[in-house]
Amino acid sequence: MFYRLLISIIFIINFQTTVFTQVERKDTIPETKGEKKQEYKHYNVTQFAHETFMFFKQPVRWQGSDWLKIGVVTAATLSVMTLDKTAFNATQGHQRYYYSVPIVAGRVYGEWYSIGAVSAVFGCYGILNKDSLAKKITIELLQAGIYSEAVTELLKVVIGRARPVSGENSTTFHPFSTTYNYNSLPSGHTTAAVALSTVMSRHANSTALKILAYVPAAFTMFSRIYQNQHWISDEVAGAAIGYFAGNWVVDLHEGRRHRIKLTSVYPPSVSINLDPKSTHK
Repeated sequence: MFYRLLISIIFIINFQTTVFTQVERKDTIPETKGEKKQEYKHYNVTQFAHETFMFFKQPVRWQGSDWLKIGVVTAATLSVMTLDKTAFNATQGHQRYYYSVPIVAGRVYGEWYSIGAVSAVFGCYGILNKDSLAKKITIELLQAGIYSEAVTELLKVVIGRARPVSGENSTTFHPFSTTYNYNSLPSGHTTAAVALSTVMSRHANSTALKILAYVPAAFTMFSRIYQNQHWISDEVAGAAIGYFAGNWVVDLHEGRRHRIKLTSVYPPSVSINLDPKSTHK
C-alpha cells in the first residue's frame, strides 16, 4: 500500500501537468504605457512590484477557461477527500520509515529555504558564468515561491481545516483560525515543492527531465501524509496552487511585454547591471 500510494501521488502531479499545459498562452490584455516603457529596461524592483500586482489582480480578469480550471481543481480536491481516511489508515500506525532519507528529503524539498537555496545556486552560476537564463530562472523561482506561498497561507487561515495530527477528522473546520492544528488545507510544503518543480520543468530540455523534475515534489506530498501533517486532499490543492503559480510566472516572462531583459536586478534609482557584456544604456 505504501508504494501504491506514492505511485498514485506521482500520477496525480503528472496528470495535472498534462491537462493544463495544453492551454494556449497569449498576451491578450492591452499594454499600458508603463509596460511599453518597461520592455526596454533591465529587470528591476519596479517590474517585480508590477508583476506581483498583476498576479494578485488575476481573479478580476479571469475568463471562462480560468474559472473552469478552478472548478476542476475544486472538484478534484473534494473528490479526493473521500480518500482521506483511506490514505490515513494506510500510512499511520506502522511508520518505521518516518525518518528515512526519502521521507525527510521530501519534507526538506518543500521547505521555504529550498527555493531560496536553489535560487541562490542559479543566481551565483548566472553571475559567475554570465548566463542570462540562469539569472532568469532565479527570478522565476523566487516569484513562484512567494506568490504560491502567499495564496496558500491565506487559504489556510480562511478554510481552517483540522490537520490529521490534531486527532480530529478530515471534516472538521475552524474558519479564520491561525492555530497550527487548523491550517491543513492546502499543504504549504507541497505548494512550494510543486512551484519549484514546475519552474525547473519548464526550463528542462527533454520530456524525461520535465517529468523527473516533479519526482521530488511527489516525495514531498507523500512525506506530509506519511508524517501525519496533511490529508491527501490537502496535497492535491497545494500541488495545483504551486503548479499554476510556477507556470504563470514563466508564461509571463515568455511574453513580449514582461520578458526579463538580461536579468539585471536593481532598485529604480540604482543601476547594477549583472551582465557586463550588455550595451544597454
